[in-house]
Amino acid sequence: MKKALVVFLLLYFTLPAWAQEKVKIGVVDIQRVISESQAYKKAKEKFQAQVKKVESELLKEKQEVEKLKTDFGKRGPLLKEEERRNLEKEIQRRERGYLLNARDFQEELRQKENELMSEIFREIVKVVTEVGKSEKFALILDSSQVPYSDQAIDVTTKVIEIYNSRATGKATKGK
Repeated sequence: MKKALVVFLLLYFTLPAWAQEKVKIGVVDIQRVISESQAYKKAKEKFQAQVKKVESELLKEKQEVEKLKTDFGKRGPLLKEEERRNLEKEIQRRERGYLLNARDFQEELRQKENELMSEIFREIVKVVTEVGKSEKFALILDSSQVPYSDQAIDVTTKVIEIYNSRATGKATKGK
């Protein structure tokens, strides 16, 4: 009976220690990985070039509409009634077209940005998964969701290095 009690107490106090040794939790700062990744920096440059192109096209359209309005303001009183109405309709049509194009371009750019970020995020998740498996983590959490964590369990720098090395490798292979 005493031996059973000793064995029970021994197991009772040593089992939690065994369980604690097996659980390894890490954190990663996903936002930092994204912002420091080479893929994001390249994509951001490309995206900014698209934005500037769209902005210049919209600015050109807006200037044309403003020119029509200015011309109408100057010539309007001198025009015949029918010509004035036609010019007003043309201005309204062009202005409506400009506003629709601006909204469409804005939506298109937002969609491209979301697709780009989704692709980068998926690749980062793959790297985080690989780091988790190779270093035997039971769980890796996004540090933005964790109020406190010890820096010893932060794998962000490792994920950035691996992700950037793969992005560089892909760029080299593609050339």
